[in-house]
Amino acid sequence: MATVTVLAPGKVNLTLDILGVLPNGYHEMEMLMHAVSLENTLTLTEIEGDEILVSCSDPAVPLGEKNLVYKAAKAFFAHCGKSIGVSVHIEKRVPMEAGMAGGSADAAGMLVGLDRLMGTGFSLEELCGIGVKIGADVPFCLVGGAALVKGIGEKITPLSPLRDGWLVAAKPSVGVKTAGCFARYDALTEVVHPDTAAAKSAIERQDLTALGSLLENVLEKAADLPSTEALRKAMLSAGALGARMTGSGSVVFSLFEDKASAEKCIEALSSLKAATYLLRFVPYGAHVIG
Repeated sequence: MATVTVLAPGKVNLTLDILGVLPNGYHEMEMLMHAVSLENTLTLTEIEGDEILVSCSDPAVPLGEKNLVYKAAKAFFAHCGKSIGVSVHIEKRVPMEAGMAGGSADAAGMLVGLDRLMGTGFSLEELCGIGVKIGADVPFCLVGGAALVKGIGEKITPLSPLRDGWLVAAKPSVGVKTAGCFARYDALTEVVHPDTAAAKSAIERQDLTALGSLLENVLEKAADLPSTEALRKAMLSAGALGARMTGSGSVVFSLFEDKASAEKCIEALSSLKAATYLLRFVPYGAHVIG
């Protein structure tokens, strides 16, 4: 049976802003996002029949119809008007409920993998059209690199990816439910909005120092996690150019110019009981590697 292997990177939000609420009830977003080197690997194998079988290295990940990979397969089959039996194993590295789009990366990986496995040859734009029906972050996880993302995640303007810099990401023991975080945001009376244009300019200039000072996320306060401020303070004290929560949390990430400084930060975080990751920016989204 044919097998395809896909690499699916997670992401960080360099900025995250909410511009308002759309008539359909969704929040209108404006975000600067970048793919990072914390990546899941999906192995798809065509099987007899028409079942979609999902397995995962992380036992906490829900399987079957609740998994975004399953939903991605159903949406892909509906779009192309035919289906196959497929089993997919997810080697999970991007943590859950972290704000790093781990589930969306898996869904993007499934779409890319099925496109190769079935030989449909869909364009990136067409795959993004399928992806946005599954989750708001799926189109970006297909495009990858760096991008300005608007709307509910479907309006993507690619930017030149950052070539340099190191990231430290820290995941506390608690996670954050996205829906609850947005609901708490709606109740806030004071919000500090990012300067998205200035941050975009910093990315275009490859100016990490300027970018570090412009990291901002309007959902950070709404996540309401004591660990967020503790991690930020520790990262900044360790010399980070900037530190923010990504997505709806709970991961906090920080930006450094060099690897040695980032590694010292990881040492400084050891007492805070968070899982830490040393990362780079990557210039790609979900793609077939074998």
